[in-house]
Amino acid sequence: MIKYLFFQNDSVDNTLYPNDSALMPAERLMGMELNADGTDLTMSFKSMLQSKGVSYQIVLSITADSGADIMAAIVEEIALGNEGFINIADEYNEVFLHSDITAIETTLDGSFQ
Repeated sequence: MIKYLFFQNDSVDNTLYPNDSALMPAERLMGMELNADGTDLTMSFKSMLQSKGVSYQIVLSITADSGADIMAAIVEEIALGNEGFINIADEYNEVFLHSDITAIETTLDGSFQ
């Protein structure tokens, strides 16, 4: 089954950027990395434009020191979950894959690469 990871911002001005979102193929996930203080998780994806060396990054705000649990939950859902659509972070509807994901730092307006 092909799986997709969903991300959606809670836009401040819905007339300019109405609920910007990204749907990324899970097979394009290259890796996940925590920042030094453990409050940001960066998810890196291979470019869908087939450009060598180009990647997309989506940064999630997370509760401090919860990164390992969140990464494990994401990997488990991709590997073992029964759904093709995996909601990682939907700020607008306040739905997150893991309770320690608090926000999306990246603005998903089509230029987030």
